[in-house]
Amino acid sequence: MAIFRPTPKPAENTGGVKFTGVCEVGVVGFTDRSSEFDWSDVYLEIEFALKNSKYTRKMQVAGGFEKDSSGNIAPGGVLDKVYRIFDALGCEAGLNVKGEWEDNDGKPIADIAGFLNANYCSNFMPGTDPVLDYVAYVYKALNKKTGTTFNNMLVKLYPNTEKGKEEMASYVKWMKNNNYLNEATDEPKSSNPVVSAEAL
Repeated sequence: MAIFRPTPKPAENTGGVKFTGVCEVGVVGFTDRSSEFDWSDVYLEIEFALKNSKYTRKMQVAGGFEKDSSGNIAPGGVLDKVYRIFDALGCEAGLNVKGEWEDNDGKPIADIAGFLNANYCSNFMPGTDPVLDYVAYVYKALNKKTGTTFNNMLVKLYPNTEKGKEEMASYVKWMKNNNYLNEATDEPKSSNPVVSAEAL
């Protein structure tokens, strides 16, 4: 009879492999969830595979449009998020002043998630190794209302290079130094609330 030895499950945040901090990631899918939320004009959910993890993480690029007196979209937080991620992906598509998706030739994109999945996804299949093109920052975020924590990702990507890792670490340091990162810590809760990273 053969020896039965179960393979230990990798544990998050307990030595060895860690799945928080600056992580190597690959895009495995995009979902457009904007129709699910009344407050969101844009709600793109991006799913990432993480190095050495069998679990994925999701980033939300979401928000409502700022509009000018003519009803056209104006500069604002959600556009900053969209183009921050699109620039990292090398995607030249975007939104016109009416808030409609277009490619860089001005052709309408009816299904932005389908467009992104067809052009900017590593097509990762379970049981295979994902293409880890980027580094992202994964952290435990604090829900200030309930005091509970949840997994979150900064809406920021860099190329998976030594320079990219350094740039991400520098960006995270800047976020923390300016109290823009709502990250859970073991430190006593401050009486001064911090600004959510989603505001950037």
